[in-house]
Amino acid sequence: MKLFSEINCTYYNITEKILKQKTVTKKAIRRIISKNGFSETVLFLEPELIGKNNTGLLTEQDGIYVSILKNEPHIPLTSVQKKWLCAVLNDKKSSLFLDKEQKAELYELLGAEPLFDSRSIRFFDRFTDGDDFENEDYIKHFRNVLCSMHENRLIRISFQTRKNNRITHYYLPERVEYSSKNDKFRVHVIRYNKSKPIERGIINIAQINSTELTDIIAGNGLDEASPKKEVVLRVSSERNAINRFMMEFAELERISEFDDESKECTVTMKYDIKDETEILIRILSFGPVVEVLQPDDFRAQIARRIGLQRQLCLSMEHE
Repeated sequence: MKLFSEINCTYYNITEKILKQKTVTKKAIRRIISKNGFSETVLFLEPELIGKNNTGLLTEQDGIYVSILKNEPHIPLTSVQKKWLCAVLNDKKSSLFLDKEQKAELYELLGAEPLFDSRSIRFFDRFTDGDDFENEDYIKHFRNVLCSMHENRLIRISFQTRKNNRITHYYLPERVEYSSKNDKFRVHVIRYNKSKPIERGIINIAQINSTELTDIIAGNGLDEASPKKEVVLRVSSERNAINRFMMEFAELERISEFDDESKECTVTMKYDIKDETEILIRILSFGPVVEVLQPDDFRAQIARRIGLQRQLCLSMEHE
């Protein structure tokens, strides 16, 4: 029995927002779910709220829905959730967002022992040269990048390339991305020449030598985003694969269709062409519970990698 789930807590929080409305339409329900949940949340949550023949938490009359509860719902934190939040505070990445005083204050407010620590987790599919999230320079650069992105101000970044070349330009960060496989952060940026946007690029946070926030407010960015490709997949419900898949690819644009009879979900997913290899590897990590339906060239890449993996396993058996 699950005592805590990030996905379910998202559902609970959305349900609380909807039930606190005095009256709500189906359109408003979908809007609240879409704004606060994942792209596929409406598939699971809306039917549960409305129910069949007014058996859900909302009752309907003339297209208007009203909560069946007498009082407004309130979701207090359970002791397990408090322990889990303390475990999150123990994560080294939390230092990127909170200083020591803030973390100490949160520990005191929660008043719980961490549910687990880093020694409780063993990664078998992660590189060991991840970023040093507690390095003071790293934290400074990370926060400056976030500030630049949120305030739409250009930032002067100097970084070292893999070929040991030093590059310095003015940039506008578009988004920060974390790779669980590499245990690294990278920032998607637009390079500027004075006030004119030139091109898009990606910078690993760990390669940054210096950052300097400017007072220059960025104008219009580049019109065309990075070229995107589309992949269609079938996700089985075995081993909670659908929820795991949606969490893994939460940052990507997706359209999901759930089949009640087969208990499978068909997902159409868009991704940047330059990220294709990483997307392919992430899909392969799900094994047989995910099948690539289209396009043919992506299926061929999957088949080729599986074939190479099989050959490797056979050669190891013969040794």
